[in-house]
Amino acid sequence: MKKIFLLILVISIFGCTEKSKQNPIKSEYNNLQEAHQFGGQMASDSPINFQTGKNKIWFYSEGTKVVGNLYVPDEFKKGDKLSAIMVVGPKGAVKEQTAGIYAKKLSEQGFLTLVIDHRTYGESGGKPRHYENPYMKIEDVKTAVSYIASLNIVNKDKISMLGVCNGGGFGLAATIYDARIKAYASVSGLFDLRSQIVNGKPDENERLFSIMKESTDARQKFFETGEIVYEKQMPDVDENSNQLRKEAYEYYCTSRGLCPNYGENRMAVISRDTRRSFDITDQIKLLSPRPYLAIAGTKALTFGLSKTAFERAREPKEFFEIEGATHVGLYDKEEYVNPAIVKLTEFYKEKWNASGSNKGE
Repeated sequence: MKKIFLLILVISIFGCTEKSKQNPIKSEYNNLQEAHQFGGQMASDSPINFQTGKNKIWFYSEGTKVVGNLYVPDEFKKGDKLSAIMVVGPKGAVKEQTAGIYAKKLSEQGFLTLVIDHRTYGESGGKPRHYENPYMKIEDVKTAVSYIASLNIVNKDKISMLGVCNGGGFGLAATIYDARIKAYASVSGLFDLRSQIVNGKPDENERLFSIMKESTDARQKFFETGEIVYEKQMPDVDENSNQLRKEAYEYYCTSRGLCPNYGENRMAVISRDTRRSFDITDQIKLLSPRPYLAIAGTKALTFGLSKTAFERAREPKEFFEIEGATHVGLYDKEEYVNPAIVKLTEFYKEKWNASGSNKGE
């Protein structure tokens, strides 16, 4: 009887070991979707052969499908290993807007570029829709870098980051803690999303509590009922609104920047508490020794914020001013965007000592 028991035990152990060897993923995860919950994952049906110009791609970020546009430069030839730039856009934006403009123009300078719809936006999955969560976006960016590094047309040692507006902060946070990213630049960069409330004024605690209460009330309602409370992403403006609000409204709510993929002008109210907790300025010094280029318009209301963050950074760094440009003017206006592209191209190519070519060895 003992011999029979021992034989059964040996067969059971051997069988389990073999199964584990054959399918190591299923030994830890019940299914592929569960495996996706950690970090990112390739999508088996995403294209692997690319044409020059714009290519739609997708991957999974923490279990949710993320859709992006990959721009391959026109001069790309089989066998080339390209330098790559991940481009991160402003709050609530989709890949066809500001980030897409910069991605396309930089690809025309010889770089492979990628821009995505973050989770809950545009063509990407995720609920609640229009949920503005900085930390979730940072994870999407790092997963996008994983996607870039997986491509056989990319030189994995020549991956850079560009962030515009709030994307400046999200891109910076991803870059600081990701050794794969070798250079970082910002345009109209915003790195501290608390400063509009926690600003040293006597009523800051009262204002903060009021905003947080609306957010947490919405969060509780969602938990209990599944219903999402929304507010306007870009509030209505009038003659008393400041320059930045007026410009942002014009960009996102008129034909200037509005596009079908943007959807409705709304943001989930539960975004407020998470969004306002984000501030990466104290950590910007950790970016060094990787080079940093900050671009800002001289007429931008956010010029001082960009400058303050830049001053906290360590060398190597450069602050480049575009005369007459406003914060949102650098989103899409040719007279401001084109000089920014010239400077960005110079910055990235200098990083790679490419002498006019960004191709890898």
